[in-house]
Amino acid sequence: MRIAFSRHVQPRLLTLFRQSRIITLARCIHNRTYNKRKSLYDVLDVPHTATQDEIKAAYYELSLKYHPDVNKSEKAENKFQEITNAYNVLRNLTSRRDYDKEIGTYFTMRGAKKKESGEKVLRLTDEMLEIDMRGIKQSQVFLSTIATLSTITCTPVRLMNVSVSDGGLQSHDMRVLQLLRQISSGTLAANTGLSMVTNVPSELVGGNFSAEAGRLGHLNLLVTSALPCCPFLPIPEYTRFNRLHIKGSTHSYKAVINTDYIQNVMKPLVGKFGFDFNFDIRKRSYHPYWEGKICVESLPVHSLTPVVMKESGTVREITGWAFVAGAKPVRIAQVMAKQAHQMLKTQFSQVPLDIDSRRDRDCRSEGTGQGLMLIAKMSSGVLLSGTAIWEKGMAPVEVVSKAVQMLVNNVNSGSCIDRLLQEHAILLMALACGRSSIRMQRLTNRAKATMLAVETFTEVEFKISSKTPKTVLVECEGLGLLNEHVSPDENLPYESADGELLSDDEYETSEELDSDNETFRSGEKDDELERMKKTI
Repeated sequence: MRIAFSRHVQPRLLTLFRQSRIITLARCIHNRTYNKRKSLYDVLDVPHTATQDEIKAAYYELSLKYHPDVNKSEKAENKFQEITNAYNVLRNLTSRRDYDKEIGTYFTMRGAKKKESGEKVLRLTDEMLEIDMRGIKQSQVFLSTIATLSTITCTPVRLMNVSVSDGGLQSHDMRVLQLLRQISSGTLAANTGLSMVTNVPSELVGGNFSAEAGRLGHLNLLVTSALPCCPFLPIPEYTRFNRLHIKGSTHSYKAVINTDYIQNVMKPLVGKFGFDFNFDIRKRSYHPYWEGKICVESLPVHSLTPVVMKESGTVREITGWAFVAGAKPVRIAQVMAKQAHQMLKTQFSQVPLDIDSRRDRDCRSEGTGQGLMLIAKMSSGVLLSGTAIWEKGMAPVEVVSKAVQMLVNNVNSGSCIDRLLQEHAILLMALACGRSSIRMQRLTNRAKATMLAVETFTEVEFKISSKTPKTVLVECEGLGLLNEHVSPDENLPYESADGELLSDDEYETSEELDSDNETFRSGEKDDELERMKKTI
């Protein structure tokens, strides 16, 4: 029996039929994907980094809900059998490890490059440090400090209620965690927007590491978070140095410090703890551009030495430079250098001043910007600084006055380090082998957050004494961490005559010079023998 449809009804039925087929196909694909991704952890409704106690508690909770004595339905019976099978595998640590090796990890991290596949991981035991970050101020500093300490000490840690007021974990924090995960070759369970972070580090590895700060992130945050790990890395096997290749904005008015500050002020402070490194700015970029590139080269040391800095002394010399880039002409830098010289002369009339001006090459910089860097060399060997980066709408004289005022405040305070270096010095003091004491200005909120993170994660206790109207004396007994890969008396290879690390090109050049000198000396000996033969 045939049913005839009108011309208007037939296209409508055909459209409905096609839509129903598409919906059915989509449901099939969804069911297949869901069944494919479902794991034993999903069955028990626990995270992949859950401890054994959490798995046990989840199983008991589901058993009370789906046990046949409580729920008589056939669906509940199948569900109870499913959770029982999952618990039988995950309850035993050995079988759980085997299961994890087979399935890998389901946690993927958002980054610039798409991950091809998850890494094989080894799940954790119940020995994990759990920290609740609710109510902690400066949560970004607290998080990065805890992650750095967890990486260095290879201690699993779980952070809860991370940046709850800011909507969970931020993208720049996530990039820091990803870089530290590379260094420790561990497991990271975190993602942007989440309020829980689980970091399970493995053994530290040496080699080359790369990271990107992104458009909204700061390159210097990645550098300062990974740099404390470098002294404790193993000696690299396939490269001459351990290298950090980081890409991002090198000069931003939003960042706490810039790359020039790290290279000229922070590096000497780290050197006082017995660790030296090369900091190469390969391409400079100014906000909002983020194509800048830096490379940190280092070799590990056996331990960090304690530092005692109680007196800053008097100002011996003030140097600095004004810089411009992009559409800014060099004339602006010259005017800024002259203004800085005049302002400093009124404050330090008897101190030698040397303020230079420069313009970045267009091929080695990106974006438009300007700034001023001032460094005061004290009689005790301490370096104090003042710096400022141009922001849209600022006049050049405002940039100069900001940097000069910062330098004057640091010098007149009587402290031995800048306010911007407090948080970094506190972390290095905690890692050093021995008792360190440094006179600082009144602690900033970032320094207090770093101190709280160190005292929460470790047994280090800071003592604050000798308070003056502007400074305090911070003391602590360091953890005394030792790098087993480096012996105490082992000298760093590839050192120059001045004790500084040589780059690959410099090392090869030095080898060529040595070989040329040897050839020249042997040539001199041959000429001398020829003269002796002729004389005879």
